[in-house]
Amino acid sequence: MALIMVRHFWTRSPLTRALAEEELQELISWEESNGFPQDVTTEELARIAREHFGLITRVSTDLSEESIERELRAGRPLIIPAAGRDLGNPYFSGDGPWYHMLVITGFKGDRYITNDPGTKRGENFVYRKDVLLNAVHDWTGVKEEIRQGTKSMLIIEGQAS
Repeated sequence: MALIMVRHFWTRSPLTRALAEEELQELISWEESNGFPQDVTTEELARIAREHFGLITRVSTDLSEESIERELRAGRPLIIPAAGRDLGNPYFSGDGPWYHMLVITGFKGDRYITNDPGTKRGENFVYRKDVLLNAVHDWTGVKEEIRQGTKSMLIIEGQAS
């Protein structure tokens, strides 16, 4: 869902709940028919973004406040993989997801502004920078080992022409 939200940002097209659900189901079907598992790494998500949506992508393991804010100031929203249970989002059901991807859209003071598809209250949801940075971990293939995943972010640089 994070990828769908960023694609709509780049195409400047509105995203309703109904359209989001329709596009999500179509994306899941495409991923399954192209051999992607349910949970994907940041590199796999970059490949999906390029192949399915025609987006220009870059994966970076240079993950710091400075690198994130540099990309955001350049107008590029970021998709980050996270140990969802470490985010402490009160709107997640139960303890929250083991693995989760969300979009960072901005920052202010000691907070990141996100669009978090993990909850109905995820639009412009704010996380403390330290909480979000500490929760960033890429998919390892085993949910209980998520905190061992590499710190990375997916930078979507734009729509291919």
